[in-house]
Amino acid sequence: MTTVNFILIVLGASLWLYLILAGADLGAGILELFKGKKDGRIQEQMIERAMGPVWEVNHIWLILSVVIFFVGFPKVYSELSIIFHIPLTAMLIGIVFRGTAFAFRHYDAIKDKTQNLYSLIFALSSLWTTLWIGIIIGSLILGNVPATRTDFLDVYVYSWLHPFPLLTGLFLCSLLAYISATYLVAESPNSRISGLFRRRAIKANICSIFFGGSLFLYAHLSEITHLQDFFKNRLSLTAFGLSTLLLFFQWHYIKKNREKKLRFFGVAQLTLIFLGWMAVQFPYVYNNHKLGVSLNIYKTVAPIETLHHLMIALAIGVLLIIPPYLYLLHIFKRTVKK
Repeated sequence: MTTVNFILIVLGASLWLYLILAGADLGAGILELFKGKKDGRIQEQMIERAMGPVWEVNHIWLILSVVIFFVGFPKVYSELSIIFHIPLTAMLIGIVFRGTAFAFRHYDAIKDKTQNLYSLIFALSSLWTTLWIGIIIGSLILGNVPATRTDFLDVYVYSWLHPFPLLTGLFLCSLLAYISATYLVAESPNSRISGLFRRRAIKANICSIFFGGSLFLYAHLSEITHLQDFFKNRLSLTAFGLSTLLLFFQWHYIKKNREKKLRFFGVAQLTLIFLGWMAVQFPYVYNNHKLGVSLNIYKTVAPIETLHHLMIALAIGVLLIIPPYLYLLHIFKRTVKK
């Protein structure tokens, strides 16, 4: 159990880092959809400087999570790869288009109208990717996995084609757009651009409150069992209460133009939402009382010899990855400031 728990801690940390770091990059792309005509290119350049070369590095946490599932919990990997084949494929297509468009826009030697096309693809694929990530998360919460799978729809569609996952996707899009806006307020070159992102942070925050409230309302009206589990879990309720309380601090610091504290509280709120979800979800990958289907991660572990080797590899990998990653962020941010 010690070995399994260590692996799960690394897995949870990887998912959290991807949500925080890659989430901010995805949110920046979503914000580009609302940049407007005035100062549009300035906002694009600002986002490029803020993301720079580190946007590619953030995917290391997603890759690490996939490797852990594949090696340590092969049944989870195979199950999710089948029932979420369409959402995962859609998400990966979005990541490819997004990265390609961003690289072409940044490094293309010829600056012409194709830059507008690259920008549009980058922004739309950011929204597309985030939406599908949210749909996958919402599907895991819903646990609408057919017990018997006799046709294509049972295997590949019914588990995610539902209003609740779609609402979760919209909630995640607005939430990441808000987090990214709080980051970009501090990166803005002048008060005018800072004001633009501050107003977008407010609008995105309002949207996240709306879609978050819609999630709870729909779950209540549809009698989704996960909502009952949520209100029975003290840690989830505490995380929910604290994340709601942070809203008042965030609005206060938005008005006071306190960029650093605004960014801190944004990350804290996203972390609390992540912890609240994990608290009620763990140790199940999905769990639906009504359908009588569940997938307990502790019952899907690989052989003990495999887990021991995976633990050693992760321990060494963490020591090799974290220091240069932090150094890269430090060097790049210092270069951007200059």
